[in-house]
Amino acid sequence: MSSLAGDRESAAAARRPAVLERAQFSRLLAALAARGYRVLGPTVREGAIAYDEIAADSDLPAGWTDEQAPGRYRLRRRADAALFAYAVGPHSWKRFLHPPRERLWRLRKNGDRIEAIAEPESARRDAFLGVRACELAAIGILDRVLAEGELADARYRARRNEAFIVAVNCAVAASTCFCASLGTGPRVRSGYALALTELLDERGHVFLVEAGSERGAELLLSLIHI
Repeated sequence: MSSLAGDRESAAAARRPAVLERAQFSRLLAALAARGYRVLGPTVREGAIAYDEIAADSDLPAGWTDEQAPGRYRLRRRADAALFAYAVGPHSWKRFLHPPRERLWRLRKNGDRIEAIAEPESARRDAFLGVRACELAAIGILDRVLAEGELADARYRARRNEAFIVAVNCAVAASTCFCASLGTGPRVRSGYALALTELLDERGHVFLVEAGSERGAELLLSLIHI
């Protein structure tokens, strides 16, 4: 087989859905870390599923789900070890893309003069793990205002351009969910690098992985070839 034919076959393979075993899930986290990403995802914090830094798959909310209703939120244990079997909770990805507090500059006294020194932009890149379709729709609204509008924020745009989104097709809904009526879910359609569908039954626990961008296809191809 020629090199060109091999490249085409590899590219086609990366665009086809692949199956990732639960026991292999740590490979996805390791691949993101190897590419310089800080992985942010769901974890159990103070009685809720919150977004925080994920160092290993043991940090994910395995076996947890949530019960939501107007004015009510609580966690409960499931009978299985699903990682993403919960509805969107009280936290948002916005605090990572557009932090509520950020130092833009500082002042330094130089003799009789006061100098304003701009704070350099962070070189850190984030990977968001477990983003739902409704959250992608919300990020899209932020993009229109903060990345594409007349008053676009350069720091937001830089963080957004570098973000690697690993979306999850939603399989659990709360009584307060409304994605179907707005056409924003439960299946993700665009705006992601990789999309996961978690599948559990008596035969096992696997993830169907689909690439939605070139960066996602490259990473997926590396997982296929491990």
